[in-house]
Amino acid sequence: MSATKTTLVAVVVLVLTFGAGVAVGVFADHVVMMRGMRHGLPPFATHMMANRLSRHLDLTAAQKAKIERILERRRTRMNQLWAGVRPHIHEEIEQTNAEIAAVLTPEQRARFERLKLRLHGGIAAGR
Repeated sequence: MSATKTTLVAVVVLVLTFGAGVAVGVFADHVVMMRGMRHGLPPFATHMMANRLSRHLDLTAAQKAKIERILERRRTRMNQLWAGVRPHIHEEIEQTNAEIAAVLTPEQRARFERLKLRLHGGIAAGR
């Protein structure tokens, strides 16, 4: 294989690897946020956030440990706050969905219900 083809293959592999990493990161964030919306942020979320900050900010081990403690303390408080707000948010989502459904045809409403379940894991429908 020529040097040009080897370089091209290396670039393609690098771009695909980067793209896959981004996709996995976005998916993981989505899963954490969706779970967080239903049950509060899980304990492992603070570790994930600290790792992300460490990678992007080149944190020392001491900084990372302090930040992880901050995130854990705040996670607990955010979960407490979210528990009080969650019913109101779900009610707003339900009302919004009902208004949207009123504009749709029966076929569109059926597709809308499936779309809500797929996109939000049942959160939008209060499940």
